[in-house]
Amino acid sequence: MSADLLARLPQALRERRDVLDGRDRWADATVLAASDAAAVLAVPATAGGTLVWALGDEHQLGQLVPDVLVAHGPGVRWLTAPRAVPVPGRALAAAGVVRSTSWDRLTTDVAPSPQPGEDVVRELDPERDGDVIGACLDVANPTTQARPGSPDDAAWWGVRGPGGDLLGVLGVAARPGGARHLHGLGVVPAARGRGLGAALTATATRRALAAGAPWLSLGMYADNVHARRVYDALGFRVDVENAGYGPPGLTRP
Repeated sequence: MSADLLARLPQALRERRDVLDGRDRWADATVLAASDAAAVLAVPATAGGTLVWALGDEHQLGQLVPDVLVAHGPGVRWLTAPRAVPVPGRALAAAGVVRSTSWDRLTTDVAPSPQPGEDVVRELDPERDGDVIGACLDVANPTTQARPGSPDDAAWWGVRGPGGDLLGVLGVAARPGGARHLHGLGVVPAARGRGLGAALTATATRRALAAGAPWLSLGMYADNVHARRVYDALGFRVDVENAGYGPPGLTRP
């Protein structure tokens, strides 16, 4: 099924890392519009409506995206598109969506340099440590949807304090072709400023690459200046600058 998706996309998009990482999730996607270097895909959302993903050449998407929003109207529940693509108000109104988020997708295929604090990073057991990982995330990163026990779990990493409580955690999710995605990074407020986030990210990245992952990806809000400095220092580079659009009050699915 995933190979069928690649076959339906313009040749210019088939080797993109975000496409290869998402080809299983979007295996049954409908191609709503396409040109020689851009495409607009849609899949049903679990909460109703459709999730729409616009990718490729920004100039071509400037025509394709408004046309799709007008044609499909309120059936669109969430749209992800490059931030540089202008989406006119008439198109947003036709779909009943508004600009909601700005986020970047980053990847790396190079092992990061050693970071202070990596010596205290330990691999966790998602089954045995699931409750304490969840409790840490509730404090350290309460908005994340990452939780241990997901079907795509590949690893969880953590740092414990003197009393054994988790001070920070990071999850690693499996992607097609052996790639890995980092998510759920969180450090409790009392332990921030010690470089634990960098130590967790460096450890997880290095171990995944050593185990054969061709690359690792992650997403971050575009205005998170601190995270950007950390990821840049670890060798992650921006692949796509995205904007998210959804009904007023809707959080990212």
